[in-house]
Amino acid sequence: MAQAGDSESGPLPTLAALALAGANSDKTAALVATCSFMLSLALGLRLLGLYLARTRRRRKRLGLLPGLGLSVPFPVALHALDVSVFVVLWYAVSIGMTLFNKWFLRVWAGGGYPFATTMTCINMFVKCLLSRVVDRCSSGGCNGNGAMLALPSNIYWKLAVPIGVCTALDIMLSNLSLFYITVTFYTIVKSGGNVWNLLFSICLGHQRPSWPLVVVILLISSGIGLASYGSAHFVLYGFVLVLAASVIGTLRWVLTQSMLQAMEDCHGAPRNKVLAVVYYVSPASAIGLLPIALFSEGSDYATSRFLLDSQLLMMSLVFIFISGCLAFVLIFIEIMLVKKTSALSLGIAGSFKDVTQVLLAVFIFGDQLIPINVFGLVVATCGMLFYTYIKHTKTEAANESRNASQKGYQRVPTSRSDLEDGCDVQPPGSNSNFKHEIVPEFHMKDERGVSTSGAKTVSGVELVRRESKEYFHSTGTSHV
Repeated sequence: MAQAGDSESGPLPTLAALALAGANSDKTAALVATCSFMLSLALGLRLLGLYLARTRRRRKRLGLLPGLGLSVPFPVALHALDVSVFVVLWYAVSIGMTLFNKWFLRVWAGGGYPFATTMTCINMFVKCLLSRVVDRCSSGGCNGNGAMLALPSNIYWKLAVPIGVCTALDIMLSNLSLFYITVTFYTIVKSGGNVWNLLFSICLGHQRPSWPLVVVILLISSGIGLASYGSAHFVLYGFVLVLAASVIGTLRWVLTQSMLQAMEDCHGAPRNKVLAVVYYVSPASAIGLLPIALFSEGSDYATSRFLLDSQLLMMSLVFIFISGCLAFVLIFIEIMLVKKTSALSLGIAGSFKDVTQVLLAVFIFGDQLIPINVFGLVVATCGMLFYTYIKHTKTEAANESRNASQKGYQRVPTSRSDLEDGCDVQPPGSNSNFKHEIVPEFHMKDERGVSTSGAKTVSGVELVRRESKEYFHSTGTSHV
C-alpha cells in the first residue's frame, strides 16, 4: 500500500509543475504579444509622422498652405507625434527588459543568476562598445575614420562622470532589489521618484517651483501607490535598495538634462548629443562598477557553476549581452525623451508606464483590483492630465511671446531705393500678402553734413541691406 501510495503521489508534483509551466508560458506569450503590439504601434506612429512631414513639404513646394486640416499648429502636432513614438518604444523596451531581468536573475538555470552587480558591470561595457560601434558606423561607414568629437573637460568631469556613476548605481540597486521584493512593490517605490525629480529639477533650475507642479506630483505618486495597494510585500532591505535606486535614478536624469543643455551651448558640441551622452557616460559607469563587482562578488563567482560550467558560462554571457543591448536601447530612448521634453516630463511618462504595468497585470496575470486600486488609477490619471494641461498652457504662452517678439523685425529696408521710395519689402520666397512697413528715411539737419557723411550713409545703407538679405534668407530657408 505504501508503495502504491508512493507511486500514486509521485506524478502529482510533475503534473503541477507542468500546469504551472503551461500557465507561465501563456503569460510569457501574452507579454511578448503586448510588447510586439507596442513596437508595431511605435512603427505605425513613426510612419505616420514621416508621411505628414513629407506631405507638408510637397504642399509647400506647390505653394499651398501647410495646415493639412489640423486643429493645432503643424509643428506642435508633429512634435507630439514624434514624442509619442519614443514613449511607446520606451514602454515596450522598459517592460520587456524588466521582465527579462526578473526571469534571468530569479528563474533561469534553476534559481537565477545570482551576480547582479557583475551583470550590471558587463552591461555597461556592452553599452560602451555599442555606442562606439554606432558612432563609427554613423560617422562615415563601418570602415570610416570618423570619431566622436572631444567633450570639454568641465562638462565631462562635472556631468558625464557623475551621470555614469548614478547610472551604474541605479541599475545595480534596482537589480539587487528584485531579489527581495516583487515587481509590484518595486513599481510602487519607483513611482515616488517624481517627488525627487521635482526637487532636483527645482534645485538645478530646470523647473520653477509652483503649487500646480506640487499638486501634480502628489496626485500621481499617491495614485500609483493606491493602485498597487494590497499586493505589496514589504521587505526593509529591498525597500531601502529600491528607494536609493529611485533617488539616484532621478538625479541622473536631471543631470542628463543639464548635460544636454551644456552641450547645446558648447561650440565644439558632438553632432549626435544623445549618442554622445551614452558614449561618454558608459565608460564611467563600467569603471565605477568594476571594483564593486570584484569586491562583492568576485570570490563567489570564481567558484560558481556559472564560471566552471562552459555551457552555463556561454549562455549567461549571451543573456547578459542581450540585457546590455536592451539597456543600451532603453537609455538611448530615455535620453531622446529628455532632449525632446524634460526630465520631469520623462518622470510623468514613467508614471503612466506604471499604470500600464498595473493594467497589464490585471489583463494578463489575472490580478484582482479592489475599489481602492481603481480609485488610485483614476487619481494618477487625473494628475497626468493636469500636468498635460500645465505644459500646454506654458507652450501656448511661450509661442505667443515668441510671435510677439518676431514682429519687431518686419520694418527693415533692403536697399537705398527702399529708403527713398518707401516700397514694400517681402522676404525671398514668401507667399504672404502681409505688407511690411518701411523705416522712414533720415533727414539731415545741415546741408554740410551731406557731403561730410555721405560715404558713411551709403555704407550704412549697404550694411543694412546685406543684413536684411541674410535675415530674410535665413527665415525663408528655415521652413523648407
